[in-house]
Amino acid sequence: MATVAQQPLASPVETQQGNGAVGKPSDVLAMLRQSTLPAAPPAGLIVLSGHAAVYRLGLCAAVDRAMAGETVLYLAGANIFDPFLVGRLARANRVTPSRVLQQIHVSRAFTCHQMVRLVTDCLASAIQRYAARWVILSGPLETLYDEAVPDQEAARLFRTMLLALQHLAQQNIHILCASSLPAKASYARRGFLSILRAHAHRAIDVRETEEGVRLYEQDTADSKCWTVPRSVWNRL
Repeated sequence: MATVAQQPLASPVETQQGNGAVGKPSDVLAMLRQSTLPAAPPAGLIVLSGHAAVYRLGLCAAVDRAMAGETVLYLAGANIFDPFLVGRLARANRVTPSRVLQQIHVSRAFTCHQMVRLVTDCLASAIQRYAARWVILSGPLETLYDEAVPDQEAARLFRTMLLALQHLAQQNIHILCASSLPAKASYARRGFLSILRAHAHRAIDVRETEEGVRLYEQDTADSKCWTVPRSVWNRL
């Protein structure tokens, strides 16, 4: 397995009382280390949810871990994987894009049955095969909103996937789920995201503001916020 040394950022994120803002595209990765990917994170389930920016943030997180030498398993339920974004982030950190892409193993699911099968039947063996510790699920719930699938079947599949994710989270695996708010979903399915967040070790909201894209985490102790300015976000 190829190892890519992570390059130091020339202008690190400035933080104050848990809050931070980034000033250039390469700093987005540093912001993710401050928020969703801290330096020594406990293994478990992290949920990024809210604005559709979660998909791009999830891919940024995959690039960050790949540049740190980690093997990343990337499951694309929303069918969103942008190799050009990978290339831009790699070059911003003076790393060859091809070397980063070698560290990220992508599997796509176009139906809810395919997504659940990837999580329940394929993921554990892939983790063992690649000695991976990081899993990024981009849009794990989106295929469950398919109106062609009955509500009862969608609920059964969701419970099956949730149990599998909980089991993996207990096996010293870092799982990052990026899921946007459901635009079209039955009342019975709109609660899937809330349930997933309730079972997560950390739940982070992603919001679009006039200033840019904001990550917000509220826990029992305090709240934290990180912001990607719009000028930077538009350059990603």
